[in-house]
Amino acid sequence: MERKSSPEFTSRSSLKLLSIITLISAFSQVALGGYVRSSESGLGCPDWPLCHGQLIPPMEFHTVIEYSHRLNASLLMLFVVALFVISWVKHRDAKSVLILTGSAVGLVLSVAILGGITVLTELAWWVRLIHLTLAELLIGTIVGVVWLAFSPKVTNSDTLRPIYTPKWKIKLWFIAIGLLLLIVSGSYMVGTGAGSSCASWPLCRGELFPQGSTYAIHMGHRYMAALMLVITGYIGWSFIKKDGHIPGLKRAYMTLIHSMILQIIIGAVLVWSGFDSSLKTIHLALATLIWVAAIYLISCIVQNNSRYSKA
Repeated sequence: MERKSSPEFTSRSSLKLLSIITLISAFSQVALGGYVRSSESGLGCPDWPLCHGQLIPPMEFHTVIEYSHRLNASLLMLFVVALFVISWVKHRDAKSVLILTGSAVGLVLSVAILGGITVLTELAWWVRLIHLTLAELLIGTIVGVVWLAFSPKVTNSDTLRPIYTPKWKIKLWFIAIGLLLLIVSGSYMVGTGAGSSCASWPLCRGELFPQGSTYAIHMGHRYMAALMLVITGYIGWSFIKKDGHIPGLKRAYMTLIHSMILQIIIGAVLVWSGFDSSLKTIHLALATLIWVAAIYLISCIVQNNSRYSKA
């Protein structure tokens, strides 16, 4: 049995703690970004990398909101780099951890640069869309590190079993790409000015297919959300039936499905409330939680397959 004072235990504990802190920071960054957008504070700091030409800007509402977003981004960058350094120094033999943390460094730098470009282009919607996409991919890599850090070591290869779900890799790719596109479609909807075009729910202007491009964009996002709920539910349940033995699978699946249902409810309340800014922030934050649950579910399955292949 591994002693708690051993160097291996200490290094693994450090990886666990830092990966969780980094994930919390990354999640907070997306949530803060959502509040920056919903409170219309995107140009609270009209220049970059300074804010109003200062390192410490004036304490005005929109400035404080945007500056808080930037400060957390700086902390996130430090956490990601530290995570990579720990992986390189103490877990170099774990190639998956090293690849994920290295990818996280590249992504966090890209997100930071795009954050500056967003300000310099005065919040161009397409830059914000790419900015959010890379931020979600960054969170995905960190979730993978968290899973690897906390997954228990398997000492008995007899307990490992192959994955029985047919075409499981295609199904996992479908969930990952579909949910990411759903999140991105929400950003596209808001960026093109269609976010508040449909002021009723579930119908838009009393119609399933309203006329006009802005209404079509808005309803397209709703239809995509409903479709992904059905498809994700079906695919996830197929894994539960065939591969329910995989550690963490059932918990990840239930979290994912319940979060998606809650997200649809909040989306409806958001419309009924007249698009309250606080609910907009919660809507984006929950979308990111859905993404976290999806990547965690995928990590459970992929790690099980990797262990079985090596056994």
